[in-house]
Amino acid sequence: MLIERALDGDAGELLTVQRAAFVGEAQRYGDPFLPPLREDLDAVRAAVAAQVVLVAREGTRLVGSVRVRVQDRVGHVGRLAVAPDRQRRGIGTALLTALEDAVPQGVRELRLFTGGDSAENIARYERAGYARCGESADDRGVRLVHLVKVLRPPA
Repeated sequence: MLIERALDGDAGELLTVQRAAFVGEAQRYGDPFLPPLREDLDAVRAAVAAQVVLVAREGTRLVGSVRVRVQDRVGHVGRLAVAPDRQRRGIGTALLTALEDAVPQGVRELRLFTGGDSAENIARYERAGYARCGESADDRGVRLVHLVKVLRPPA
C-alpha cells in the first residue's frame, strides 16, 4: 500500500470511495444526506487544492483517503474513508498515522468528530491516540463525539 498526497486528478475516484464508505454511516443514522454524501466533485477538488488530503493506493486503485484543514495550530481531520471491501485491514489507521507526518510543523493538535453511535469509529480513533474531549449535536440532532490528539505540546 502506498500513501501519498492527493492530486486534482484523484478527485473523482476519491469521491467514489468516500461515498461508498459513508453509506454504512448513513444507514446507521437513517440519514442519506450526511455531508460526505452530499459533497460534489468541485468540493473535493477544492479540498485537494486547499487542504492536506492523503490517499491510500493498492496498485493503481485508490482505496482510502483522509483530509485535514489547518486553522491556527489545530488540524481539523475529516472524511476518513476506506473502500468497503478494504475496511478492517489497517488502511484507516495507516492514513491517520501518515497524516500526523503530513501536517505542517506548527500544528500542535488534531481534532475530529464522529457520530456518537459509531462505536467502531470511536474505538479506532482511541486506539490511534485520540481522546474524547466533548460532545455536541449536529443540525439534525445527531449526537457527535469530539476527539483530540496532541502532537506537540505548547512550549
